[in-house]
Amino acid sequence: MSQRYRVLKDAKTEPKAVAGSIVYEWTTGDYGLSADDTAVAGVPHISVTLNSNGDYPFFTIPECDLEEIER
Repeated sequence: MSQRYRVLKDAKTEPKAVAGSIVYEWTTGDYGLSADDTAVAGVPHISVTLNSNGDYPFFTIPECDLEEIER
C-alpha cells in the first residue's frame, strides 16, 4: 500500500480533496506534472490520488498542504 496523507487545506486542482481528506501517494509515472508544478509554483509538489488502491485519477498538490500519516 502506498503512503497516505491528510490534506491540510482544500486542493486547488481537485474539488473532492478538501481539508481532512485522505489521499494516497501516486506510484505510477505522472508524466512530469509534479516536477512542472514544482517549477512553476516554486514549492515542491507530489502526485496523489483519492483512491486507496492507487488507481487513476491522480492530481498534484503542494507537499506543504499534506500531513504524512504514520502507518
